[in-house]
Amino acid sequence: MTPLQWILVVLIAAELISVLLYFPHIMWWFESRRPQEHPRAKRKRRFALLIPARDESRAIAPLLDSVKRQTYPADLIDVHVIVKDPDDPTIAMVRETLPDAVVQVVPNQKRKADAMDACMQMILSTGSAPDAYLIVDADCLLAANYVEEMNNAMETGADVIIPRKLIKNWLSDKKEYRTLYANCSAMTYIGVDDMGNKSKSKRGYPLALCGQGMLIGARVIDKLGGYPFRSLTEDYELAVECMRHGYKQLYYEYAEIYSEEPLTRHEYNKRRIRWLKGFAQFNKTYGGEVREMTYGHGRPDPGKLHFLYDLYPVYGMLGADGIGFAACIILALVRLIAGLGGVASALIWSLLPVGIAYVELFVFGAAQLLVSRGVNRMTRRERIKFLFLFPFVSIEYAWIFIMAFTTTVRADDWAPVARMSINSEEVSSEAIREEQEREASA
Repeated sequence: MTPLQWILVVLIAAELISVLLYFPHIMWWFESRRPQEHPRAKRKRRFALLIPARDESRAIAPLLDSVKRQTYPADLIDVHVIVKDPDDPTIAMVRETLPDAVVQVVPNQKRKADAMDACMQMILSTGSAPDAYLIVDADCLLAANYVEEMNNAMETGADVIIPRKLIKNWLSDKKEYRTLYANCSAMTYIGVDDMGNKSKSKRGYPLALCGQGMLIGARVIDKLGGYPFRSLTEDYELAVECMRHGYKQLYYEYAEIYSEEPLTRHEYNKRRIRWLKGFAQFNKTYGGEVREMTYGHGRPDPGKLHFLYDLYPVYGMLGADGIGFAACIILALVRLIAGLGGVASALIWSLLPVGIAYVELFVFGAAQLLVSRGVNRMTRRERIKFLFLFPFVSIEYAWIFIMAFTTTVRADDWAPVARMSINSEEVSSEAIREEQEREASA
């Protein structure tokens, strides 16, 4: 066979093997359309709702209003807002909207985990710990029944529960809040939760935890003595803690929060860089321990295998495409320099791996749109734009991935991000209307 034929044969073989390895996960996409069991709580539990809110006065008002309109008894929700500066405008806003909330000033916090740890230790020192802790980012918005559904979810015996993430940006009709990058970021939750965590929950596998709106049971925090995690992705550290002690994890689609997504490519890439650098940091620190838990006790644990290698087939598919493209280009250059024929043929065939990569990402984007059909509020134009441009946005993960694993990883400070300028009345009324529409359609 010619060098070009070898390149194409290896490319196709690598693609077929990667797709075969990823096939069990593809089957989860179809499972995601089935509703979860919906337990009903036998008792009302007490919750501590923690809101890390350093310099978040621009974003926090809608969240405070959504806390106020929870259907769950207010006397069973202990709200704790953690700020850095004693003159933060957030303090006055909390006093006005939630006068019974506890505002804690933690001056030496460098990251969200510092604020959470200080608050949890303060709660533990009082000797009146709640049944569970709810961690809510200041730029989020809670569905009216969020706490009530988290109470229902605890009937499953889960120690760590993550909610469904809806999108705050979609509650506004302003085009500047509904950008391509906001929509691509929003669909990440569909891919991770609905197309992955939902089926993992059903099987009792470790989840890809995301801290927004997360519930952590009291016995976990009691054993930890607070929240000692400090990496860029501290929720992955919590996942390891769950594996160490057998804590049950659950993705629960009936508890819903509205997440604010980045508006620009720059802000979106800042988030993606943080995610992948955090993953690199996690792999360096905990990879050996997780592999030992996976393989060190006889037959490998299937859930931990998924935790370790879930994305490896994806790396195989897109990596094969990248290598195939580079190999064709190098072959064309060699032939050009050597004065051989077939330069145009090698260049033309270099488009094949590019096309395969585009189709793969296109199919994944289409699956995300299909799975999110009941909650997706993108307009038809936005969906078409997402469908055809999502592959180009996603392929940027290649250089982000390389940078994350080849540059120095450090526990950087809690970097500020751009926020939506959306008033409380607008977002709250839209959220209420959306909930009413979804309840009626259900």
